[in-house]
Amino acid sequence: MGLSLSAGLVSACLPLSYVLLVQLFDRNGTDRNNPQSIQRRFQGAILSNLISIVVTAYYLKDFTHNPLSEMGIRWDSMSESIAYPFVLMNAFYLGQFVMQYIDKTLWHYADSYEWKTCWNSWVWRRDIIVGPITEEIVFRCCSSTLMARVLGDQLTMFLNPIPFAASHFHHIWDDQRKGHSLAHSILQRGFQFCYTYVFGVFATYLQLTTRHALVPIIAHSICNAQGLPLWLEIGNYPKRRDRSILYASYGAGFAAFVYLLYSRNGMPIP
Repeated sequence: MGLSLSAGLVSACLPLSYVLLVQLFDRNGTDRNNPQSIQRRFQGAILSNLISIVVTAYYLKDFTHNPLSEMGIRWDSMSESIAYPFVLMNAFYLGQFVMQYIDKTLWHYADSYEWKTCWNSWVWRRDIIVGPITEEIVFRCCSSTLMARVLGDQLTMFLNPIPFAASHFHHIWDDQRKGHSLAHSILQRGFQFCYTYVFGVFATYLQLTTRHALVPIIAHSICNAQGLPLWLEIGNYPKRRDRSILYASYGAGFAAFVYLLYSRNGMPIP
């Protein structure tokens, strides 16, 4: 009982350590999008990952002979772990891709100059690569895995995303640095809390179901790249035909997303 209680408390504290270390490494920063601030925050995030993995492995050794595999840090089923979240998330955003086709912007995905520009951007590297990797390692591989050993998968799926979503409130400090009012910052980050909590439930489900770190990492990366679904934008299209196509594509994509999620077709075996 004492060990379980200790493990449960540690699982709740790991997300906090991530936020504190990121802020500590950039304590003199003025803008979270500044390249120097991003690079300093990378160091804090990586250090948090190392600490979290070591601490989680220490507690998991009492539950399993292979703590790293339990955390999802493994090399088997790589093809399924890449293909499944890629197909799953692209199904979810099908309507968005159709929208880009109608707007004649879909070709950007095949533009090498666009990719080069993205790769040279520290903000892009943070949002698409380093952020999803370091956050999912701490919040899902370590925190949720350890919490599930104490509380079970179902309860963890709804409780563990709370610190993940709440961790985004630290952006209020960044907003204050930029001169935003406190009320505006709280309102904006409160809305962010809501949709990051929903994503956290989804990512925790993926982690606990597949036990493979790549699955939530890739899903997180694609979500960061695409942003929130643009359902409300459909009404701005003047042509009724375009609106009908977009509603149908969003509906079909969401149906495929739900089917793949609950049928688990193509999902890597834990």
